[in-house]
Amino acid sequence: MSKSAILSRPRVVLVNRCIIKNAKDKILVIRRSKYSSTRIGMWEFPGGKLDAGQDLSHAQEREVLEETGLTILTTSRTSFVDGEILTQGKYAGLPYVIIFGQAKLVGGKVMLSKENDAYKWVTPKQALKLSITPESRKALAVLYG
Repeated sequence: MSKSAILSRPRVVLVNRCIIKNAKDKILVIRRSKYSSTRIGMWEFPGGKLDAGQDLSHAQEREVLEETGLTILTTSRTSFVDGEILTQGKYAGLPYVIIFGQAKLVGGKVMLSKENDAYKWVTPKQALKLSITPESRKALAVLYG
């Protein structure tokens, strides 16, 4: 493959979210705070963009720890994938790929980062009643439908 072909490939915004189950089979959802850059007030699963050179499991574990203070054990790195071309914001025009994994709670106490202002342990059915992000809603429908 030529160097120009590699350079002409579109950049991709790659996001990893994690559906965490506790010992009571409830899943963790967190609400985006006023300090979030988008989707303020919406519920979602912990996660974020992958760092260079990081695999999915490490990204899930890092993001969950950063956003919630919890330690997890990944049970499935890729349970659901969704994507679109972004139309707004600083990444407008770029492909947006979101990968949902699953994990079980190992330990810790929820301590949210400033990007989030609330959390709940809920059943998948209860999560669907919240103002949850569209991609999280799709993941729930496919995984727990």
